[in-house]
Amino acid sequence: MAKTDQALIDFLLNPRSYPERTRAVSHLETHISHVFIADRFVYKVKKPVNFGFLDFSTLRKRHFFCKQEVVLNSRLAKGIYLGVQPLYRSGGGFSFASKGARVPAEYAVRMKRIPLDRLLFKLIGEGKPLYGSLEDVGGTLARFHESIAPYRGARFGGVESMIAATEENFEQIKPFTALTVGRKTLASIARYTRAFIADHRAGFAERRKNGFIRDGHGDLHCQHICLEHPPVIFDCIEFNRGFRTIDILEDIAFLFMDLEYRGRFDLSARLHKAYFARQPKALDEELLRFYKVYRAVVRGKVEGFAARGVEDPSERERAVARARDYFGVAGYYINHFKKPFNPVVFMGLSGSGKSTIARDFSPNAVILRSDEMRKEITGVGKGRHAYSSLGEGIYTPELTSRIYCLMLERAVECARMGKKVIVDATYLKAEQRRDFHETCIAEGQNPFFIHCFASEAVLKERIRKRMEAGMDVSDADIAVLEHQLEHLEDPEELPSYRTLRINTEDAIHNIVHALREFL
Repeated sequence: MAKTDQALIDFLLNPRSYPERTRAVSHLETHISHVFIADRFVYKVKKPVNFGFLDFSTLRKRHFFCKQEVVLNSRLAKGIYLGVQPLYRSGGGFSFASKGARVPAEYAVRMKRIPLDRLLFKLIGEGKPLYGSLEDVGGTLARFHESIAPYRGARFGGVESMIAATEENFEQIKPFTALTVGRKTLASIARYTRAFIADHRAGFAERRKNGFIRDGHGDLHCQHICLEHPPVIFDCIEFNRGFRTIDILEDIAFLFMDLEYRGRFDLSARLHKAYFARQPKALDEELLRFYKVYRAVVRGKVEGFAARGVEDPSERERAVARARDYFGVAGYYINHFKKPFNPVVFMGLSGSGKSTIARDFSPNAVILRSDEMRKEITGVGKGRHAYSSLGEGIYTPELTSRIYCLMLERAVECARMGKKVIVDATYLKAEQRRDFHETCIAEGQNPFFIHCFASEAVLKERIRKRMEAGMDVSDADIAVLEHQLEHLEDPEELPSYRTLRINTEDAIHNIVHALREFL
């Protein structure tokens, strides 16, 4: 495989090379490009590669696709893509100025630098609520799709293209099936996919007839959205028109899936409401589910490739975990699409707000609270406090273990009876959470976990106020919180799509309202 000239990489890594002043340059490499990030601008050089679906093998082609990248991305990232920058050979190196050279030796896409701390995937990782922001994103994407003329050709967006793409996926996944998805799950996904296409051939044709095939973005996910005002949505697919000339429902389905893969069904609900308020005729819930399954499988396949291609064991393990979660969310769409989440576990440190949210968002649910259950078992009245040293009194490890077992039994029993069940407990340990998750799945339930968190200062202030008021059943004081902080195990063992991480420093009523939209 051809490689980018090392002299060019060295040139672009040097801050003194640039016509504008920059203090530093960082370098990101993907399988198709080199990206150089300076203080105010970004330069992206395409690699001289040919993967079949993508061909940057000649300078002429790289120049063409650089121009395409600028034009196409200017639709949703206005003012960000500044143009194509020619790069010239100069002596033994390179230069931004021609200096007598008649023909450029390479080209780069020149962009304004966007604030990386405002990228959607990063803000989700920080547990930000973001509800109004997703309404802005939904409206922006709806207007974008509305502005594009329907594609009336026969080459792209047809059912035959979808058959070819899905069958290619299944074939390419085979070598790492045991590692990432399992034969049973893959067979289930394949059966669903083939049956849906066979049963909906006329529907696919009708969508084309009605003008829903359009030249869209093609790669809508959380890493390509910057929550500025208005949102900046960038890095669309420029290298293959067939990948972006698709049903607009497939285009937006990628973002729905990516939000839900990250556990943010609350944000997905906001996006759904905002997008389809402007594009109501585009909505077909069963087709949307199909496209989300398809997009999840593609991402699972990509992560499977990544797992096979890295040597570092820890990075390989992370890629495998991501692949399993993508295939897991595809299975969730197939098996639980119309089934509400139940039971729902609100977990987190003392003072995280989990009990307040659990109590307020579903008043008709059965609420199983560990603090109440502990006092019920030991005979301590709800209104009495039993502060004691950690591991003593009513807070021994044996009693704690018994309470978590009892909560699980009661939660499964109530869910079996069709009751909405809310579980409110810290769930500090991976073993506690794993037992709950695996037992519920084995029982045919559809569990969901909401991990509430806040800064240590906020947690301590909440506990102080709670103790001063003396109105809550919890006996957790500052010493208990400090012990929890020391022994907390992050919920990495849970599937990402069953875990919503939320920073509760936002107004609690906003969080409650958002959760009601999907729980």
